[in-house]
Amino acid sequence: MLIKNRSFFPYVDFLPADQFKLIGKCEDKQVLLIGRTTAYGDPIVALRSTEEPSEDDLSACDLYELMKFSQTTINFAEM
Repeated sequence: MLIKNRSFFPYVDFLPADQFKLIGKCEDKQVLLIGRTTAYGDPIVALRSTEEPSEDDLSACDLYELMKFSQTTINFAEM
């Protein structure tokens, strides 16, 4: 899995790809926890659209920004 915009998040401790954690769903996409900010530990997530992780190119985003600007409900499994 490749995080396409990783360079935009120099303040994030990204998890290794095998430690990404499914934390919920947004529409038909899985919400993965992929890292946390170094200062406050805020969650950084990505949306996965396929069931095969090796085929996804992910884009990182701040979970709170996703929640604020999402036009659909985000259902969380756990954090």
